[in-house]
Amino acid sequence: MLSSLIEHPSPSNPGAEDVFFSALNVISPDDVSVMHGDPGSSVIYKSKRYGDLELSLAELQAEDERKLFGQYLWNAGVLLAEYISCMDAEKKCAVKNERVLELGAGTGLAGIVSVLAGAEQVAISDYPAPELLSNIKVNAERNIPAQLLGKVAIESHKWGAVTDEFSSGRAQYFTRILSADCLWSSGQHHSLAKSMLHFLSFDATARVWVVAGFHTGRAAIASFFEVAGEEGLEIEEIWERDNDGGEREWVKERDSKAEDVTERKKWLVVAILRRKVYSLPMAP
Repeated sequence: MLSSLIEHPSPSNPGAEDVFFSALNVISPDDVSVMHGDPGSSVIYKSKRYGDLELSLAELQAEDERKLFGQYLWNAGVLLAEYISCMDAEKKCAVKNERVLELGAGTGLAGIVSVLAGAEQVAISDYPAPELLSNIKVNAERNIPAQLLGKVAIESHKWGAVTDEFSSGRAQYFTRILSADCLWSSGQHHSLAKSMLHFLSFDATARVWVVAGFHTGRAAIASFFEVAGEEGLEIEEIWERDNDGGEREWVKERDSKAEDVTERKKWLVVAILRRKVYSLPMAP
């Protein structure tokens, strides 16, 4: 269960809100927590391969920045970290010796685990909020051994803006692009897909990994994959996975009676994208 991989350190002097939050699992045992922690606090990701990784959560001041929800750790980020850290040599999310970019990083978990898993180089990026980027830096320095810190860079990147120094210098550079719970805002889909395509290497094995929870609705997620196709990406593989590790076929729509809000929160979509392969015209 994804939630069991996250530990919330107990406050030294718990207040009423802390006690209430802790009791929620007892009050609603069938409900699933899709996000973890509170701004300004920390959570611990209990990795089977790398041990406990403590992640601070940013305390953002601006309201428009808080509305982007980078100050929490989401189940999609936990699942993506699990895929990256899996020791199965055949797994398709292997990042060893790859050049990795995490978009919309939040806590930076997927990027941090990529460094630990042997990536050649990792860029952990999120929107230009100083508190968010400095918090990612704290998490990286806390959880990555000193001898590996030279492999990671923390970068400011606004989706769709590809003319700044970082974007220009790393165009078509990364062989693995990671995105966790970045699909909830339909208005950002074109910008996100544009960034993915801009940074994705032309290497035949270069891939984008997308993981997102259905808690904000299935329609927004389905819409992103259509937009990604318009921008020049195509789905290589896609499936659905639940909080307990069960898997099923991806579908754009499900019976709303069979998938109420509580049930929907248990499931995530996992997709592997690649550049579209366009057929060349036949010679006359």
